[in-house]
Amino acid sequence: MSRTFAPAAAQGTRVGASRESAEPGASEEGDMTNMTSSEAAVMQTRDLNVFYGSFHAVHDVDLTFRRNEITAMIGPSGCGKSTVLRCLNRMNDLVPGARVAGEVTYRGQDIYAPTVDPIAVRQRIGMVFQKQNPFPKSIY
Repeated sequence: MSRTFAPAAAQGTRVGASRESAEPGASEEGDMTNMTSSEAAVMQTRDLNVFYGSFHAVHDVDLTFRRNEITAMIGPSGCGKSTVLRCLNRMNDLVPGARVAGEVTYRGQDIYAPTVDPIAVRQRIGMVFQKQNPFPKSIY
C-alpha cells in the first residue's frame, strides 16, 4: 500500500492571508475577516491526548495555527510543550509506548491517517528549536 502526504493546499486549495501579513499585497489571496477559524487554519489540533504507556501526559489540547501568524507555547518545565510539538510532525511515533489520540490536521488532512507516510509529514512540517537539540530521526 502506498502512503503519501498531499495536503489540500498542495492540491490547489488556497488559504487566505492574514490581515497582519508581513507580505505586501497578501490580501490578494482573500480576506480572513469572513473566514471561520477552521477555514483559516493551516494546522490544527482537536482533543489531542498523548499517552506514554498508562501515563496520560497531554489532556484535550485544541490549537489552531494560522498562516502568517506566530504562535508561542509557554509553560513550566514538564507541562507537555515538547510533547505537543512532537505530535505536530509525528515524532512521537518514534517513542516506544507513546500513543496519540485526537486529531492533528495540516491544511485539512489528518496527519495521523493510516494512509499518511510519517516521513512525508516530517519533510513538509519542519521545526526550529531554541537550542541545537534535534529530536531522533528529524535529520537525515
